[in-house]
Amino acid sequence: MHRRPLAPCRVLGIAGREFLLDSGSGNFVQGGKTCFVLGEENSNSDPDSSFTDVRVNDGEWNDPRQPQLITEDLDSPAIRFVKSGDNPPWCIERAQVFVHTGNGDRHHLDNLRLDKKNENRRIWLHDLHGERLFLCQV
Repeated sequence: MHRRPLAPCRVLGIAGREFLLDSGSGNFVQGGKTCFVLGEENSNSDPDSSFTDVRVNDGEWNDPRQPQLITEDLDSPAIRFVKSGDNPPWCIERAQVFVHTGNGDRHHLDNLRLDKKNENRRIWLHDLHGERLFLCQV
């Protein structure tokens, strides 16, 4: 069953695929730390994390193991805003992606221009002035 989002969507494009970061619970909170869990059986492997785990909807369709992503394809990942209705732009102050592989490797993806050390460290995403924030491996 395909649902049409009622709020702006946040999409993670990584390793040749896109994943809808939607739990249906208004999961983006100012200053919040959210860990989006992709896949039906995945979970945050760090129980001491300060992040709130949020399982995305439609786990069987938002599963990086179906088909299995290849870490060599992690180039140019992006977070994308998709407008729906009359919703306002989305302000991002920081977005990081951590990829945990089955063999224990961890990849960190970030946009260092949004680091706290830099001034004006935020970006507005909207269909009128840019919908994507690109990340790189650090």
